Amino acid sequence: MTTTNSNKLLVIYEGQQHWIPEAIAFDDQLLRDAFTPLCAELANADIERQPGEPIHIIKKPGKKGASSLDSLIVAPEEINPAVQMCYQMRQRQVITGIDWQYAGQLSVQIEEAITAGTEFSESLNQTLKSLIACTPTSSVIPEGF
Repeated sequence: MTTTNSNKLLVIYEGQQHWIPEAIAFDDQLLRDAFTPLCAELANADIERQPGEPIHIIKKPGKKGASSLDSLIVAPEEINPAVQMCYQMRQRQVITGIDWQYAGQLSVQIEEAITAGTEFSESLNQTLKSLIACTPTSSVIPEGF
């Protein structure tokens, strides 16, 4: 049975009961928009309606670590290795100078820094693409929260 409370309908999400105005509860997209600030994954949630029963919102399982926020959280907090090597070389040049023998000894480290720096840049670009592609979510808090 659909329980009403002065023109509100009972909506259940993860076992929690929420009284939502009928105007929002009858429209699937408005209902998703109302709950999205609680959990961004609810933007694509399934809505189950059965006559005489409360409305159920069911979060669709998504890819782990696929959201933009997850990409930022797991991203390492470091400087691009190629840029870091460049700073080290400049510091060494200012302090003692760099002769051709020392530069030759560093060639392997320089090549490794360039390779690591390229991978770092590709990872950074992937995170940027993820951020650009993410859809903004509503910040409206539904009544009753």
